[in-house]
Formats: sequence, C-alpha cells, structure tokens
Amino acid sequence: MLQDAIAELGPLTEAAPTFNTERFIVSPLAPAKIRELAGVLLQDEKLAAQVPWMQEKTLDGALREAFLLELQCTTGATKTWGIVDRARGMFIGAVLARYTLSGLDLEVLCASRFWNQGVADEAADPVAAWLEDHTDVQLVVPQ
Repeated sequence: MLQDAIAELGPLTEAAPTFNTERFIVSPLAPAKIRELAGVLLQDEKLAAQVPWMQEKTLDGALREAFLLELQCTTGATKTWGIVDRARGMFIGAVLARYTLSGLDLEVLCASRFWNQGVADEAADPVAAWLEDHTDVQLVVPQ
C-alpha cells in the first residue's frame, strides 16, 4: 500500500558542481579539506553551541567532529561544499548534505561573525536545488 511506502535515497548521480552566487563561491570540498575547515569552524563557541550533533563543545570535540565529517565524506554518506566570501577571499562556512533516516538533511555551518547576513540562504539555495534534481529517490513499498 502506498500509505506504508517510504522514500529511499540513492547515491548522488554525478559529481557535485561549484555554485557562484552574488557574494559567494560554494565549492565542493575533498574529505581532507572539510576536516580542516570544520576543525576551525567548530572551534567557534557560538557556532558550536548551535550544533546539536556536536557532543563535546571543546577543542578536542571540534577536532573529533571534523575527523568524523572527513570519514563520512570519504564513504559518500555526506557531501560538503565550502562557502568562500568573494570580497574577503576566505572560507566563512560550509554546506553539509547528509543522508539521515528521515531523508536528506542540508545544514549550513557559518562562522558566527557572519550570522544575520543571509549567508545560509544564499549559499544553501543553489545546493538544495541541485540536490533536488540530482538525488535519486525511490519509493519502497513493504510487501
């Protein structure tokens, strides 16, 4: 019966592209690069306080979570993009796309000094649109 069906996500069907927005370059990151970037971002105390999956809000906790992100990217469980501010020529955040039990979760990590400037919407919108078009979703009906 369709009311009992669940959505099952398949792997992304092609390599993730780079997105150019008005203020940012949102570019796919290699596993080692997300480890480096997340290791820095998660040391931001204000950001760490807002990250529910970060158990230990310490330097060691930040480095541990960054290492876990690298492993998730290596296995394909998570796709990541870095957010580069064009004007500053520096990374200010990351977009994470992870498979979860309830579907695909899109999350933006942004250094707290850039909060309330529309970074999350501007950086995540093109990623979300691309994921919608390029993620394989299948309907699974229990027998």
